[in-house]
Amino acid sequence: MNKVAAIWTVFLLAGATGAPAANAQTAAFDELKGVSAAPVEQLPEPQAESQPQTLTQFLPDNNSAPGFNWPINKGTDGGDYIQIGNSPTYLKVSDAQSENLQEGSGKCALSPKTKYSISGFPGFEGENIKVTLKDPLPGCSFTQGYVFMAHVDATSAGGASELPAAVRAFLDTLAFSEGTTDHYNYIFSFATFKSYADHPRQKKCIGRLCSDAAGRYQFLSDTWDPMASALGLKDFTPPSQDKAVIELIRRDGTYSYVAGSAVYKNFTKAVYRLNNIWASLPGSPYGQPTHSMASLWSYYKVALAKYK
Repeated sequence: MNKVAAIWTVFLLAGATGAPAANAQTAAFDELKGVSAAPVEQLPEPQAESQPQTLTQFLPDNNSAPGFNWPINKGTDGGDYIQIGNSPTYLKVSDAQSENLQEGSGKCALSPKTKYSISGFPGFEGENIKVTLKDPLPGCSFTQGYVFMAHVDATSAGGASELPAAVRAFLDTLAFSEGTTDHYNYIFSFATFKSYADHPRQKKCIGRLCSDAAGRYQFLSDTWDPMASALGLKDFTPPSQDKAVIELIRRDGTYSYVAGSAVYKNFTKAVYRLNNIWASLPGSPYGQPTHSMASLWSYYKVALAKYK
């Protein structure tokens, strides 16, 4: 091994041993410069390991921009209810999967597109709605139980079901973009929670990205708290989340575009305006993976067709 090669070996081995070998590495480098006729460039300093990045979310100031006027009376007859969607489902004695429950004693069929009167306000837990039916179901041994939330189209608690079709389809598309779809109980990293008493405030990390984003629309707690305070929201239930997301959209001055989003020009305008709040939307400045406008528009059209 010639002298230059030997010095390079010392240099590289010294570097491999980490910070304590810095002096040996410097000495080897200086000696190499003295014996080599070729110009030698200083190698870059090793970079420190990347630090975790806590995600942020833009919160628009309150203003007088137009928005949606939520109805005060939730039911047509003033009573509490659940409205089943297009899929058949069950009233379940527990929050277990319906396929694991016995017909009649563990689960009882609920008909699609049917409104059921309930005693008291509906409750929310995980991916289910807790209800007590006023009228017993045929052959069913119980009236109080759980209904899978994604199979319920509307309740007397209000929420997304009260919105115009175009707005509802846009929220579906936003949830698709954020990776939550029908799930109001998702936390960043796809963890879940059961209680809707408050924002769960659980910071999770995926690689270097860390966030406490939660709910269908992935609210950071720093976003949720001022929104809940301004709107008088007492919990993190799905209807409260729906109200908060519409308020965010309104404050951003984008509600009119969302309301008219069945027109492609309005849809793209809404998406590009809201990408400062939701990092998954195309053109977002947060440096995270985003969806294409084409994929979101395709999803939106399918969602819109469900509500017409």
